[in-house]
Amino acid sequence: MKKCAYCGRENQDGATRCRECGTEFIAEQTPEKLPSNDEERLERTAVVDNEVQAGLLDAILTERGIPHIMQSYHDSAYDGIFQTQKGWGAILAPARFSDEILTVLVEIKRESQA
Repeated sequence: MKKCAYCGRENQDGATRCRECGTEFIAEQTPEKLPSNDEERLERTAVVDNEVQAGLLDAILTERGIPHIMQSYHDSAYDGIFQTQKGWGAILAPARFSDEILTVLVEIKRESQA
């Protein structure tokens, strides 16, 4: 069983959200998934335009086993307003995956315009 850090409710091990309060569970990284040297450091690879684009990119990269973090530009200091001039957010990933990520992102943008 998995315990919610926010409300303390017990949830099933495979749950992605707490069934009591809806808090999303963050997947824990095991030591073998963490970058071990400077070559594996996460770098800002690209900017995503919106949440839908970020979700699609996240799903494709997860399916391909590419380590990454989707970083939103959501700013609580401005009452949750996004800084739209910068896009929705950025993707952070090891430099060796940059070309593949950019190719996927270009394809997502191309298909969304069609």
